[in-house]
Amino acid sequence: MLNVNSDDFINYCARLKIMTIMNLKYILIIFVTLLFASGIHFGANAQSNDTTSLEILPDTISIKIAPKREKDYSQKDNIKLINKYIKKGDKIFNAEYKRYDLAVEQYVKAEQYGANSQHFLFNAGYANFQLKKYSKAKYYFDEIAKNDNVEDIRSLYYLGRVNHLLYNFDTAIYFFDEYYKKLNSDELENQRKDIIRRQQFCENAKIIYDSPNNAIIDKLGSNVNTNFVEYASIASIRDDLLVFTSRRPGKNDNDRDHLGRYFDKVYYSTKDESGKWVMAKPFGKKINNSDHNAAAGLSADGKKLIIYRSDNNGDLFISDFKNGKWKSPKNMGKKINSDGHDASASFSYDRLKIYLSSDRSGGFGGHDLYMSSLNDKEKWNKAVNMGAKINTAYDEISLVALPDEKTYYFSSNGHNSMGGYDIFKITYEDGVWSEPVNLGYPINTPDDDVLYSVSMDGQSAYIASSRNDSSMHDIYKVTFPTKVKYTVDELDGLLLVIMKRGAILPDMDAAINIKKMNLTVLKGTIYDEYSKEPLYASIELTDNSTNKVVATFTSNEQTGKYLVSLPSGKDYGIAVKAENCLFHSENISIKNEKGYKEIVKDISLKRIAVGSKVVLKNVFFASGKAKLSSSSKTELDNLLKLLNDIPNLKLEIAGHTDSVGKASSNKKLSAKRAQAVVDFLVKNGISSDRLVSKGYGEDKPVASNKTKEGRQQNRRTEFEVIAR
Repeated sequence: MLNVNSDDFINYCARLKIMTIMNLKYILIIFVTLLFASGIHFGANAQSNDTTSLEILPDTISIKIAPKREKDYSQKDNIKLINKYIKKGDKIFNAEYKRYDLAVEQYVKAEQYGANSQHFLFNAGYANFQLKKYSKAKYYFDEIAKNDNVEDIRSLYYLGRVNHLLYNFDTAIYFFDEYYKKLNSDELENQRKDIIRRQQFCENAKIIYDSPNNAIIDKLGSNVNTNFVEYASIASIRDDLLVFTSRRPGKNDNDRDHLGRYFDKVYYSTKDESGKWVMAKPFGKKINNSDHNAAAGLSADGKKLIIYRSDNNGDLFISDFKNGKWKSPKNMGKKINSDGHDASASFSYDRLKIYLSSDRSGGFGGHDLYMSSLNDKEKWNKAVNMGAKINTAYDEISLVALPDEKTYYFSSNGHNSMGGYDIFKITYEDGVWSEPVNLGYPINTPDDDVLYSVSMDGQSAYIASSRNDSSMHDIYKVTFPTKVKYTVDELDGLLLVIMKRGAILPDMDAAINIKKMNLTVLKGTIYDEYSKEPLYASIELTDNSTNKVVATFTSNEQTGKYLVSLPSGKDYGIAVKAENCLFHSENISIKNEKGYKEIVKDISLKRIAVGSKVVLKNVFFASGKAKLSSSSKTELDNLLKLLNDIPNLKLEIAGHTDSVGKASSNKKLSAKRAQAVVDFLVKNGISSDRLVSKGYGEDKPVASNKTKEGRQQNRRTEFEVIAR
């Protein structure tokens, strides 16, 4: 008989030190909450002899009451019924079309009549393990371990697996050792690496679990999660659109793959006025075909969606959102896809890069992370392996890049994982990758935890996780509190919030090291100046130091809302363009901005009509000079394009100054600056009879000259439509 002497329970109790600073009333609340969460019921029928069993469909749970035994059966009858139900269960268990849920249903019936053979216990345990019912699986494998002679030593291996997944790490190590001792030489050769790796998972988990981080894990509600698998949760930049994948039944219950699983389909949810996610809906047939379809990546503006499909061993497709509809996805081509399994992908915030996971040949082993950039012809370059700092001999998937272009998150079952996929953070500065850092417990668990999107300020994220002995993956929101130490009163309030939300209780003595990004977000609404109606517009983001367009975004077609991320350290030119409108420009310099900041700016676009004026905010001159700065080129190119697109358009180019200095000198300077713009346009092919230059000096201020900000606004170059 196998005996386990473990300190796991003592270690668990030691972790409850936080309870000593809680009020007694909250201890009582938690105690009662845990009782109900555990399914303990009070009442007159608490001692009922009805037998309850779990019927488990693939990726779902439902409760079925097993029929009462109407009469006592003889031992002979019991054996007959046991053999009958075990035989039915084994037939399903061994079938090519795996339906472990149906096998479990038969094994539960056999158990009713006293089934206890090691064969039965192993198959029942293994079926429950495959359904991720780890506590139930542990029960069956424990029953085998009580025997002096263990017939199938694989039960020892799975006792290691389930104890690891149930946080009994020392016990898991013990059973892996026992299994290891019983292997013959050939088996050792094949399984040594796996056993050593799984014991290392346990050692990693012991260290990580004993130093939990200060993070709150909220499970999203039933409008998103179901009793089936949900994963690949990707939020839009505004956190108002959630795209995810679910393996739930559709209209036809027979729509399953060869393993009996429902096909993966892509779903979406939006937020209502109160900020809650509404009932999720599946995408249409253009996105969801008759095979497996999974969300892989969503651009920051929510206009481009990468889809994984099971074609060709797994390929990536891309769909564009135009005119209120998602277009049919197109295969991303040989530079992105390979003959291997191309599992996941994500966009950089500027949409100029894609990060993908693939097990193609030439990698470090398993799935590696690769990067591809968009070339000048708007085609994807060949994907390049991201190197040994990120990739291991195991699997790396789902890399998410933050807008600061320095901070990245990815999931891996290598590195110092607790087991399964863990989420890691890594940074890239001065051409060097940092060491990956495990985000720790409770974000990571011994089971699979995969991150798919992070908020722009880095303070929250959406993950898919299988935890709490659940048979499903569900979608959770992770919040990193900015405050890491609490008073007793503050802690009481926080605990009430946590219990109300059903979140996981963090250890208040520890905090995760979340560095705030140096990032500015520009957001608002783009609308027609005359009608005030929202406009669908493109927003071009230019690095003024290089005159290179670094990103292009679009506003929402229905609401006109936009959001642009601006990592610190640059001077940006922003051009807003919409059909039948004059372009609008903004200049934002955030070279020295620290931390996360939001700027709200509504933008009105003027119709192309006589009298309409536009300030060229990205046309620059040196102080007191009339020579155009090189950083003005992108703005002048936009003006040049406008004149080329509308051949009959005639413009007045006007120069203005503040009131500092002599009025006569200011007028001369403004006239020279206006003429410099005209000269650029004429040099680049625009007829001089379509252009008029005027210098107004300080005569037409738009703000007070008594303030620095006002004088800056008055120093401007603008154009006015004088004919079309």
